[in-house]
Amino acid sequence: MIKIHFFKKLINIISENRGKALDLGSGKGEYSNLLSENGWEVDSVDINLSLKKNYSDSKNTNFIHLDLEKKENENLKKKIKSKRYNLILLFRFLHRPLFDLIPSIIENKGFFFCETFMNYKTKKKLIKKKFLLEIDELLNLQMRNMRIINFYQGKNDNKKQMIQSAIFRRNYHL
Repeated sequence: MIKIHFFKKLINIISENRGKALDLGSGKGEYSNLLSENGWEVDSVDINLSLKKNYSDSKNTNFIHLDLEKKENENLKKKIKSKRYNLILLFRFLHRPLFDLIPSIIENKGFFFCETFMNYKTKKKLIKKKFLLEIDELLNLQMRNMRIINFYQGKNDNKKQMIQSAIFRRNYHL
């Protein structure tokens, strides 16, 4: 499991709470499985259909095969929009329009964890610039009814890539 910067805080939230979670760009499903094992109902979204087998043992996980970036998937996106979640995860994936969607599908007092790579002067080219966060982008993100409660910007644990990691919480009042 690729550990995120605020891993301990995520574990505390997962173990102390229950509810519905959305894992966007879930990859191999490690976080979806962790949530499910701790009694959460999980919608796990990823483009890679071959990963669906990673969720077959879980009764609490609903795998949704979806390319979040394609316009022709609007019907599936509507399914997600019709739900409300207590916890949303977005790790190692960036599609900025999701920042507009998330505040409308997160429950009051719900948490949003986001961590991904950032655009920083480096000799290596990781991925296209449009998939990288700009300096302080999460810190400066203005999402309605959401406030940032933790923020980190710097090298990840293996000291190879620059990342941004943030925890947002839905305001207590609307």
